[in-house]
Amino acid sequence: MRTFSFTRVGVLLSVPMLILSLSIPNQAIADNQRQGQSQGQSQNNDRADSQQNNSFKNDQPNFSNNREQTLESGMEPVIIQPSRQDGGALVQPGKAALYVGTADSTAINYNLGAPVMASAQKIYEVWYGSWNTNLTAPLGPKAYQTFTNNFLSGMVSSGYWGINNAYYQAAKLAPTTKNPVSNPVFQQQVVLPANTSKYGSTLSQSSIYNIAKNTFFPAGTADKDGIYLVLTSSEIKVSGFGTQFCGWHSYNSASNAKYSFVGDPATTSGCLAQSTGPNLAGADSMLSVLAHELEETATDPQLNAWYSANGKENGDKCAWTWGATIKQSNGGYSNINIGGTNYLIQQNFKLGSKTAGAGIDTWSGTCALS
Repeated sequence: MRTFSFTRVGVLLSVPMLILSLSIPNQAIADNQRQGQSQGQSQNNDRADSQQNNSFKNDQPNFSNNREQTLESGMEPVIIQPSRQDGGALVQPGKAALYVGTADSTAINYNLGAPVMASAQKIYEVWYGSWNTNLTAPLGPKAYQTFTNNFLSGMVSSGYWGINNAYYQAAKLAPTTKNPVSNPVFQQQVVLPANTSKYGSTLSQSSIYNIAKNTFFPAGTADKDGIYLVLTSSEIKVSGFGTQFCGWHSYNSASNAKYSFVGDPATTSGCLAQSTGPNLAGADSMLSVLAHELEETATDPQLNAWYSANGKENGDKCAWTWGATIKQSNGGYSNINIGGTNYLIQQNFKLGSKTAGAGIDTWSGTCALS
């Protein structure tokens, strides 16, 4: 197990070779510590950001087939990881029934000229809510941070992330020159206690965007290579979580921010893969959704590059599918081992053969783990 050290706001200090050490901007620290700001001011800020993003769809011409959802008026659309189709009915205490979805084997298209994240993606994490920074083993209900980052540290050199390296960016006029999706690196982690007076007790999309913005780029634009993750603890409410979606990602054209929401499904059966996980059911299920959002953001960062005619991105095509699984001694199921730890992680869409078309490359493929 790798060792993580935290300050009060939880700045990640060290992960061997993968973490680039940065300090939180002074303005972000002051913003996180400032108390007593009115919720009315927060709502005004949210409206200002929403108004700034009204032109988003004009810059993104490839939306079709309900591939996006509009969660909040004036905000850009999001691409969701859907919740379980059974609403979590099979999740029962003491039973390890594994929920399995249906893979989509239709072809996936690449729109020539659209960007992917060809430079190393820099992962910025905000753990928002009552997350406990106690890192002692065994894994406790709120000790998700080390568990998650240990997986991500090993994932970058695994065959699992290698599936994404086959996705590429190519110019319309020179499609043979390709820049492939690169591997991610950690950049920064912050544990941020819930601030209901500033962001509300139930988070909206604009609140989630502002949490990422105020923490990491309060003035100016986002890191062009950044993926900003807002990870909420189980008591934080997000409308639609567990009934419509388990996570989502989006792109804010005004700030260049690729940002994503993933919630803790510990008490939300619609986002639990199983009642008993190989490690901890909530953490295992949250990590699977997080992997889904990372792979989609890397291959479709502006929501206009890689997706099927039916609107599904690579992660969507394999959501809730696992491939071959192994039943653990505690009754939970796993399907992959990275760094000596067993995980249950959804599959990804692995490219097969290509058919070139007018402005579009069409690829066959199948769901796989490597």
